Amino acid sequence: MSWSDKLNGFWKEGYHYYLEFNNEKLTVRNYRREIAIETTVSYDSEALDSGKRTIITLADNVLSRTWDGDMMTEIKELAYENGELKMLYYYTIMGETLYTLKKVSHGPFDHIRILDDEYIEKLQGEWIKWSENPSPQYTVTLRIKDRKLCFFDEKYEPFHAVSYSYCPEKVYLVPANLTDDNFRGYTKVEVLPDMLTTTMMVCDASMPLYVFARKDKLDSIEVPSAAKRPMVNTMQYNPPPADLKNSFVGMMRLGSQETAHNYDIPDEGFKFCPECGYNNSDGLRFCPECGNQLKK
Repeated sequence: MSWSDKLNGFWKEGYHYYLEFNNEKLTVRNYRREIAIETTVSYDSEALDSGKRTIITLADNVLSRTWDGDMMTEIKELAYENGELKMLYYYTIMGETLYTLKKVSHGPFDHIRILDDEYIEKLQGEWIKWSENPSPQYTVTLRIKDRKLCFFDEKYEPFHAVSYSYCPEKVYLVPANLTDDNFRGYTKVEVLPDMLTTTMMVCDASMPLYVFARKDKLDSIEVPSAAKRPMVNTMQYNPPPADLKNSFVGMMRLGSQETAHNYDIPDEGFKFCPECGYNNSDGLRFCPECGNQLKK
């Protein structure tokens, strides 16, 4: 069977999908650049090369399924027409949507520059988490061996050292598939002189920056101020109006005095910003670090 160079290559729809044709193989990626389908295709290459509208048949057209295996989204029809791809997408809840894809000269990761050769060798070995009050019994380590990274003595995961086109001066360590943005709950790791920094993703909490350094550098590195902030609960508590405080509803909303006290809500405003955890001086209306409103 013959294949058309008009079809081979990369096709992009503004935001949602990225397609790559390589003869009979089709790879469909979603908005996160994760692979939704890898399948084979067939079509009339002579008709396509002549400019006629050409239907492309997919061996597998299901983009996603429910937890029990039923189809959730699919490509109902894919056609080449007037130099564009027309993709009729079907979602069981929303119905049909027609997407138009145009051919582009670059792949789905054109915004990422891989810097493995420049960085990976110098990152090898063990990195120790910095702490103002280190515990001799418990030390958090980050280990790098070859092209794999390990947190908490768990499993090693392959990674790349990369920079992004929108921020070329910053270098990050990210999972090797380039579609994920965290290692086991950590956001991507930033590479700085003599240290690696990251944060941990925790629900309802603003986490301080984590700093990792070589053992012999822990006492000499210039630790960012963000690493010295306490962890802060970001859940907002809004007391009920005064006339409700003594009612049954008011008591239910307030809870016990002990519970209300645990929220530690100052009368004048927040000392620690509930958004970023910054320790603010008394009297400020807005956090000088992130701009969050502290008082009304």
